[in-house]
Amino acid sequence: MARPIKNPLVIFLSLLAAISLLANFTLLQKINSGSLVAEVVDGDTFQLKSGQRVRLMGVDAPEYDRCAGPEAKDRLKELILGKQVRLAESAPEEFGRDLALVYVGDILVNKVMLEEGWGRPDYRKNSQREILTAAYHQAQNNQVGLFSLCFSASPPKTACNIKGNIDQATYAKFYHLPGCRHYQEVVLNLAFGEQWFCSEKEALAAGFKKAAGCP
Repeated sequence: MARPIKNPLVIFLSLLAAISLLANFTLLQKINSGSLVAEVVDGDTFQLKSGQRVRLMGVDAPEYDRCAGPEAKDRLKELILGKQVRLAESAPEEFGRDLALVYVGDILVNKVMLEEGWGRPDYRKNSQREILTAAYHQAQNNQVGLFSLCFSASPPKTACNIKGNIDQATYAKFYHLPGCRHYQEVVLNLAFGEQWFCSEKEALAAGFKKAAGCP
């Protein structure tokens, strides 16, 4: 007995559905592949498999060659390397990077890095700014991360007792001699460019100038 011929319209619609399903699957694969973290550059910057370079919005981590820099990079690796991430509020930045709030599932990576003390907030406007600022102060209160590793009030060498301090509001660089008025109050944050000097000449060469109140 001859088999009945299927309705051409049914065949067409079935093929169309199959093609649509395959296209959606391919697009999903491309999206997932694009959001996969392929490399972590430092404590606040990484690169996706798509080639897109991303920096954590609202987070300023130490450079790799500064105090807590390697530790910050290692922690970010643990959080995102080889994982799918979701970028929110992405905005272009100089150096070809995109700033973004970065999520792994429901975890806001920016917040984790700050609450564990591996960076400081840059106060850039975003929907999570208050949360990020609170996370930073939590780390400060708990003395974790760079707060336990990088704040220095005593010189590593007795002869190198000149404090190179950077104003957080203006980024102006000043050095304080032991005889300066505010010397005892200054605590150096070695994670962000503040440092000890062995001579005024060395401090001047590094772009620091003598602070007010110094003899």
